Amino acid sequence: MIGTLDIALDSGGHRPVWRATVKQASNPVVWLVGRPADEAAMLIPRVFNLCASAHAEAARRALGLPPGPDADASARQERLRDHAVAVFCDWPVLLGGAADREALKGLAGGLPDTMRALRRHLLGDETDLVGGGVRTLERWLSQGATPTARLLARLHGLLDPAWGRAELPVPEPADIVASLETGRAPEPRETTAADLWRGTPLFSELTAREGMSLFVRMLARLIDLVACLDATGALPGACPRVPAAGIGLVRAARGLLAHRATVSAGVVTDYRVLSPSAWNLAEGGLLGRMLAALPLGDRNPMLARLVLTCVNPCVPVRLRAGAAEVMAHA
Repeated sequence: MIGTLDIALDSGGHRPVWRATVKQASNPVVWLVGRPADEAAMLIPRVFNLCASAHAEAARRALGLPPGPDADASARQERLRDHAVAVFCDWPVLLGGAADREALKGLAGGLPDTMRALRRHLLGDETDLVGGGVRTLERWLSQGATPTARLLARLHGLLDPAWGRAELPVPEPADIVASLETGRAPEPRETTAADLWRGTPLFSELTAREGMSLFVRMLARLIDLVACLDATGALPGACPRVPAAGIGLVRAARGLLAHRATVSAGVVTDYRVLSPSAWNLAEGGLLGRMLAALPLGDRNPMLARLVLTCVNPCVPVRLRAGAAEVMAHA
């Protein structure tokens, strides 16, 4: 299991390079062995409290238990909060602005009227960015009707498409089974909020133009946030079918989350968790490739932190670039 992530700009060689070091933690679920399945399901979200709802539902599926009460609503609100912190807080602050605290406060109640108001605050009208394609996106950016539109327009002008560009396939069912068996990603894969939107008109056109760039990945988090604001529709993010017993898959804010449980006579005999970060922080994986595709210069810390908001690791992160040092929980 991943414990912490240390990212440093190493200037000791011929050319400065970003180095990401993952510190492994002890297995946080070994204590589940010997406990009744229903007790394990109750305890897991207390341990994995960063994405507690996603872990709770993955655990129930892995343990063969029925869904928890209000599972869909809780999962939606969890994804919504995670993306909202990036869009309304992290991104504006990284560009020298202030967090939109009023928008963040509006998340607390989760009422339909509040969610509709928040959607208008993000988009300005009923703009269908996903279905409208690149022309609709460009019109929305140029009009700048909302703080988010103006922020992304600024980023679109600032970010070269080559910066942070990286693309890996998403995990296939066989990859998930193999990784749960061995405890590590067998091949480089990635799973983020962008998984769900690659085949849509907007992202098909945009990636044909600039690939899976830093801007495209930021846009994916915005689109996932907008989708989660619609409480009347199904929660976006169907999971692949895994032809193996005892595996529970859930689409969390950070990507695909997998739990695997072995239960005998109602008691847990083995338990394993495969987080999105296990794929994205693996050697040769998404984070390393995105960092390697960044330019080197005055914007080093800002660009590296934008990468972190896209990869969205579920562990504490220490980022060092020369004299600049930042502690972040991306």
